[in-house]
Amino acid sequence: MCLAAVTLAIALVAVKASHLGAPVGIGPRALFEHVRSLAAISYADVLFTLVFWGVARLALASVKRTRLAWLVSTAFVAVAAGATFAAVVNVGVFGVLGGFLTYSLVQMIGSVRMVQSSVGAHLTPLVMTALVGVPLTYVFVLCVTYRWVRPRVDGKRARAVLVGTALVWVVGGHLAYSSHWATRRDRRIAQNAHWVFVSSWWQRDAQHDVHLSDQFAETDLADFEPIGIRPTVPQDVRRAAARTRTPRLTPRRPPNVVLIVLESVAARWTSLYGTRYETTPTLRKEAAHGIVFDNFYAHIGRSSNSLSAMLLSAYPKLGFRDMTDEYPDLPGTSLATVFQDQGYRTRFVTPSALAWAGWDRFLDRRGFDEVADERGLACDERISSWGVEDRCMVDDVVRWIGHDAKRPFFLMAWTQQTHHPYEPSPGVPMLPLSRDPVIDDYAFDRYLNVLHETDRQVDRVFEAIRSAGLERDTLIVLTGDHGQAFGYPHESFMQGRTIYEEDVRVPLLIWFPRNYPVPATSSVVGSHVDLAPTLTDLAGLVPAPDWQGRSLFETKRRSRAYFYVAEDEFMLGVREEHWKYILDVRDGRDQLFDLSVDPGEQKNVAGLNPDVCARLRSRLAAWTEANRRQYSRIKPGPAIGRAQAPGV
Repeated sequence: MCLAAVTLAIALVAVKASHLGAPVGIGPRALFEHVRSLAAISYADVLFTLVFWGVARLALASVKRTRLAWLVSTAFVAVAAGATFAAVVNVGVFGVLGGFLTYSLVQMIGSVRMVQSSVGAHLTPLVMTALVGVPLTYVFVLCVTYRWVRPRVDGKRARAVLVGTALVWVVGGHLAYSSHWATRRDRRIAQNAHWVFVSSWWQRDAQHDVHLSDQFAETDLADFEPIGIRPTVPQDVRRAAARTRTPRLTPRRPPNVVLIVLESVAARWTSLYGTRYETTPTLRKEAAHGIVFDNFYAHIGRSSNSLSAMLLSAYPKLGFRDMTDEYPDLPGTSLATVFQDQGYRTRFVTPSALAWAGWDRFLDRRGFDEVADERGLACDERISSWGVEDRCMVDDVVRWIGHDAKRPFFLMAWTQQTHHPYEPSPGVPMLPLSRDPVIDDYAFDRYLNVLHETDRQVDRVFEAIRSAGLERDTLIVLTGDHGQAFGYPHESFMQGRTIYEEDVRVPLLIWFPRNYPVPATSSVVGSHVDLAPTLTDLAGLVPAPDWQGRSLFETKRRSRAYFYVAEDEFMLGVREEHWKYILDVRDGRDQLFDLSVDPGEQKNVAGLNPDVCARLRSRLAAWTEANRRQYSRIKPGPAIGRAQAPGV
């Protein structure tokens, strides 16, 4: 068993070494730094092996029969081989997501069938070889060396030397971590992946209410109060930094509303904001007849929570789970219900599967006359495990718009093709769209090209509206559910791992030729909870009293947005005017960026502006308290189509 433990420790250290790569430079100094870094990120694995071996030794000492002793030893080897497999998996996951597997992360994966394409994209031949080869190599080495190595390591003196060496590695690694790795962004690679998962498993039923002890003013809670208990304020539209009164809608007919949500699309990667990417020429062209919001945010990099916030104008719970799964019957007035009550025909459509994270149940009784996913579209061939082409959804949208053009309609369409693994449409050529030094340029090129194709399909929606003669009576809204990261300008990938701009800042274009004969922009700061009251404002309807957001056209609205990340890290953030503040709840680290001079969030100025940090941190404390009050009152029950704010 001692030999098995030694081999396990070496294997776990070797797997962590793959994260470091080759030493930087040559010579004794470079080698020393490399070994020190290796000790810093693997000392917890060696400690895990020591504890695991100690428990097994106690179990072995407690059995009297030879057969039972053999079973304990065999079980140790089997579990150790599994531990090497898990180590390979987790180092791979860390490279993609920036953290190890936890119960919460596995729970969020949901349907295995739907994530097959995303998982398969990372199963390269090298990764597959490691997944199979490392455990087999571990067992093979034990078998080959058992006869001549075991007698040398099973003696008391040999065991003492090995345990002493392991302890030196643990102590030295901990010191190296504290002095050189504790402040690095990838510092969590030093954790033991097995302990991370096991500890998250037994804590799965624990309440994860977020609480900050900082004091805050009662007025800070006003940011989260329902509309029904706020005083009425005037509305207007900010055009190119100038405020002008919102034109009153003519009484000829209520406007149609088309809300298109672009899956995994950050503002940074579109053509709307003066970037170097020619990904969305349609949106850039149509912006000539609408207003573009420069500072619009998702609350978290998670589609389910964005759906909840957009439809119900309610801040999602500060927790680890998908809102649609945790609260399928979440009380609240749906945006679709408001339109339906005014005689609108309503529809929700996506080329993906609504079984994901309980979307089908969540959307039930939310004011949609019809809800359709990939099963209700004309396309049979799935482009990935996530669903069919966005083209198939647009075919459905165009047909539905023309079905009854005389009656006002509200349509919510949610794309999927820009979701990882960014599967291109068959026959569509790849364009040279990448302009930045991202680490994963292969995936980035695919993403930009798929976004370009989705934009081309969206153009058909505009043309359908024009062909039906409805351009003066329709507003089309395009936004993203959350961003997507590709290792630039921060070393983060996919979505939901950080709350930097590429993860949470999303595009927002409101196309409304009747109101915008010339292009307009707005620098107001807003977020997904503000979308529903903004659309009802433009449509001339009364917002639901239980909505927490406010119209982006309120003249006295607070120019703020709140966001968070809840996975292996738990961070809260707030954007207020040009300041963006981020707080790591677990270790208290904070970051402050002045986006007016540092839009890439490269210079943390928290130490230079303690007063600003204290003020924004108190706002986050108010958010955690408001969120606690909000969700402590919610009891399981049927979805509520219409709700009233407290006291209304």
